Amino acid sequence: MRIFAIGLFVVSHAVCQAAEQQAPALPEPLTLEYALSLAEEVTPEMQLLQADILQAEAGIKDAESLTGFNSNVEMRAGYVDPPALSPDQDNEDYRLGIIASKTLYDFGQSHAAEDAAQQLLASSKYNYFDARQRRRIKIMRRYFDVILADLQFSRYNEEMAVVFIDMDRITERRKLGQASDIEVLEKETAYQRIRHLRYKSQNEQRRTRALLAQVLNRPGMLPDSLATPELKSIKRKLAEVEKYQQVALAHNALLKSLQAQVAGLEQSVIQARRSDNPVLTGKIEAYSYSRDLSSNDRLRAGVVLEIPLWSGGTRDAKQATAQAALYRVRARRQQAELDIKQNVLETWLELDALNVNLEEMHTTADYRELYLDRSRALYEMEVKADLGDSMVLVTEAERNLRDVEFRIALAWERLDALTGGYMNLDTN
Repeated sequence: MRIFAIGLFVVSHAVCQAAEQQAPALPEPLTLEYALSLAEEVTPEMQLLQADILQAEAGIKDAESLTGFNSNVEMRAGYVDPPALSPDQDNEDYRLGIIASKTLYDFGQSHAAEDAAQQLLASSKYNYFDARQRRRIKIMRRYFDVILADLQFSRYNEEMAVVFIDMDRITERRKLGQASDIEVLEKETAYQRIRHLRYKSQNEQRRTRALLAQVLNRPGMLPDSLATPELKSIKRKLAEVEKYQQVALAHNALLKSLQAQVAGLEQSVIQARRSDNPVLTGKIEAYSYSRDLSSNDRLRAGVVLEIPLWSGGTRDAKQATAQAALYRVRARRQQAELDIKQNVLETWLELDALNVNLEEMHTTADYRELYLDRSRALYEMEVKADLGDSMVLVTEAERNLRDVEFRIALAWERLDALTGGYMNLDTN
């Protein structure tokens, strides 16, 4: 069975490599929906988890083989010197037989082994589901980082243009003797500072795109433009935190994986305890002989009962090892329950604060838009106005608003992952 699992893993690995080599280019503009759809693709991390599933499936087949039907061919050949009174004086002696056997009853050993293997498979599948949820969150975070980097670049690009104009004006005034060197250097210093921030934000655009391409399993395929997503989760309403905690304790993928491990190890303890139980086996044998002797039976059928008398402490050692593993996983599950309840609480509190912050950002954005309209009107009337600064502040307000919206969307995604994706607790 181990060879079977390894073979499947090698085939899966080859398929994944071929898929990676033929991965289609990312669309332009890239959408969040398309990016999240790639969470289903196989990555090296997901491939390792698939290997765990394959190994668990092989373990089930191995456990089932304990009570499976077995058959083999037995061939024996030799040279004999028959006694003088024997009617058959041939020196050749051979026996050819077909033997079939099946464990009829082993007093619960195989049943416990199969249950343990089934629980290990369930645990592996929950781990895979948990990893897929974590990858979705990572894709969302990288996607949002790119949009925020673009907005940050726009903000510094606009401010650099404004500061450059101010520096150019003060330079002309100095030529006319209307400004001092220190005033010019003051503007030039401000320009160089913004210029540095602009180039830094430009590099951040490339860095965030490279990270996004990597998490999408498209290394080197840097997306040029991203569509601003419509985030429906922003309008979701929070229920009581206790409700989320109850759902998380019942349906969190990590907890369900650990619970399956606990159940499997409990069966392993039972299997170890029953490892020296009697075994009842049914057997059928059919033989063909080269010599006709009264002791040579051509067909035999019967049952064999094996009763171990003394195992030398082997059973106790197996049981102690399984019991120690069970205690360890139970402790991990209890710690995971505490951590998940705390994570749910912290995520809930974060969402509660972000909802208030979102209202603040909307108010600030509306104010900046109105202020820009006033500055534009004053500029058109040739009245002194800070039009350039107002445009910068509008872009900054948009960036801050998007940042809060993205943080809300990510918090909801984390909360959904913590509750196992079992239900959408939208109270709208």
